[in-house]
Amino acid sequence: MPALRSAIGNSLAGAEGKTVADQNKIDKTMAPGCAIGLYTPAECDRHTRASAARRSELK
Repeated sequence: MPALRSAIGNSLAGAEGKTVADQNKIDKTMAPGCAIGLYTPAECDRHTRASAARRSELK
């Protein structure tokens, strides 16, 4: 699955997390990879924590 991980990545072109809408796009990109086990539990946890922190900053 390394090639698939590289192809999907963990970011979305054009989404920089500058707005809640951007953060939603990033989260929607990550969620399926976490759901199917493409990313490790540690990677998914790290993303979840980073997303929550960013959302707090955007409020």
